[in-house]
Amino acid sequence: MSNNLHTKLYNFLSTVEEEAITTGSVIYQVMEEDPRISKNDLKNIIEYAVTYVNQQNTRGSSRYMTLLEILPEFDVSYKAVNSLRVIGAVKINDEEPLSSDQIRSNINKLKSKLKKITNTLYQCLFSAVSNIPISKLTWKDPLGSQVISDRSDVVKSLPKHLQDSFMKPVREMVPQSLPPIIENTCDEFVKKFVTHNKRLPQALLHDGNVERSNSWNNPAFGPEHAESLNEGTYVTNMIVPALQASLKNLPYGKTCYITTFERQSIASADRRGEGQSGRRPDIIFIMKDKNKKYELMYSECSRLFCSPQKIEDDVKLWRETNDGMYWVYKSRRPEKDQFRIIGLQVAGSLLRLSVLIRDGANVDRYYHLHESKIPVQYSDSAIVAKFIETLLITRNILIVNMSLLPHGSIPKLERQKEASSTVDSE
Repeated sequence: MSNNLHTKLYNFLSTVEEEAITTGSVIYQVMEEDPRISKNDLKNIIEYAVTYVNQQNTRGSSRYMTLLEILPEFDVSYKAVNSLRVIGAVKINDEEPLSSDQIRSNINKLKSKLKKITNTLYQCLFSAVSNIPISKLTWKDPLGSQVISDRSDVVKSLPKHLQDSFMKPVREMVPQSLPPIIENTCDEFVKKFVTHNKRLPQALLHDGNVERSNSWNNPAFGPEHAESLNEGTYVTNMIVPALQASLKNLPYGKTCYITTFERQSIASADRRGEGQSGRRPDIIFIMKDKNKKYELMYSECSRLFCSPQKIEDDVKLWRETNDGMYWVYKSRRPEKDQFRIIGLQVAGSLLRLSVLIRDGANVDRYYHLHESKIPVQYSDSAIVAKFIETLLITRNILIVNMSLLPHGSIPKLERQKEASSTVDSE
């Protein structure tokens, strides 16, 4: 058993509320980490973890007895979890095993792109990529799918001035400061709440529906109940209304919309091949142009209280944005260095904005743009302003994308069409 999986299972069995511990929930914890694990290996791992954790529980205690019930119910629960997986009721990655040949091919293609550009930045990137041992790369590494992340060792190894050059797109997308009118509005918003303390100012609600949007007065979001708040309630009552408000009155009207019911990604399904199911992001922003749907933003969300591993994990997002870019370039050629696929991560009380950009050398770059705290309950005006800033940056990027996409050239030959670089997961 890997150290990460051991730690995950140990933390789950030791710290989660007892009513959340069932054989099904334990099986899910393992399969989420290692989706292609055999049934026997899965059972052995769970047996080891239960024995290990129960050594620290008082014999005969309620928690001790709950853990003892896990293994006798294994076969029935295993069948139930797999059936839910088949119908898409639970999201567990089911792609084919990792291909080291595909990673090697991707690295060679990336090096070929970098080598063609003679400026110092690209030559240094070429050297850094060449020094990465391919055997150490997995499907979780963006580099294995020809994506250079701003947090990768490749970028961190660059001299300071070249790091600044690589990060130039971030400076173009993220303003140095918010306009005073927005900061003043946030300050007024908080002051009015303190004064009235019963309802939020109508001016800041996208549809005037106080009951649905007012989490500051909703006890379900308060400290007493927040830990048990499920993901669906959190996303439906806090995240979706915030996104809808920030995306209201976009210039392209009914040609664009967001899905909020874990709809299958067209881009992901296409990459996996005919008859295969695609990933199901929590939220997708879709633009329709000439009868084709393009996925311009993906969002992955967690519960308000989630594990540290969930907070730090953005593998799903960069893979989804890479699928989205591949899907766009199959039929369009939007302006390079300007067109971006957005990834929006809701990790507990944090909102993280990232983008995938294709530069002039056809190299895909993944940037972590902005992070803010989600003001679920009453918050200082500075926190509210930072949250609004993240939403406004997202809106601005989408507007640019929607203006660029219809004007992109159309590949005329089959060989010009985009092929996916996303490596299959293990």
